[in-house]
Amino acid sequence: MPENEYNVTALGRMSVFHLTTKRSPRMAVARTLVVLYILGLSLTLPLRATAGDQSQPSTTDRVIRDTKEAVEATKQYTLQQKETFRKAVQAELAEMQVKIAELQKKANAASAEARTEMQKALQELEHKKDEAGKQLEEVNASTSSAWSKLKDNMNAAVEDLKKSYKETVSKLP
Repeated sequence: MPENEYNVTALGRMSVFHLTTKRSPRMAVARTLVVLYILGLSLTLPLRATAGDQSQPSTTDRVIRDTKEAVEATKQYTLQQKETFRKAVQAELAEMQVKIAELQKKANAASAEARTEMQKALQELEHKKDEAGKQLEEVNASTSSAWSKLKDNMNAAVEDLKKSYKETVSKLP
């Protein structure tokens, strides 16, 4: 089915429209919660109108409360995942800084010709490390809904830094 094509499913008198796109699992969960919430409201409103005893919380009120709790739990989970990821990336960047410093010591002890080549490679490593650090700052400042995309970019930047480090080490005299 082409992207952004509408699907229509008839459910009795009401129709449910949804946009078919490639989305993250978190967006799928949020969309599902909204659909369940609307479906719950539409199914319980007729019951509420005919109910004579209002001493117990209505089904609609319970659905609303449960939906709010589910949304809050999803937000908390996302924030936990973001924090765990941030700490892991910070640790990797700190480790790479130590490794770059060790390479700098080796470069200083190398011959003049080798030192020049190593300095270029070290500058490239420092640049990539700084770029990864900037992306980590973006992840820290991002909202819970936007951090998923930034996470993928951050992972790519860290992997590129590690690859460059391995290439630099392999070229050492």
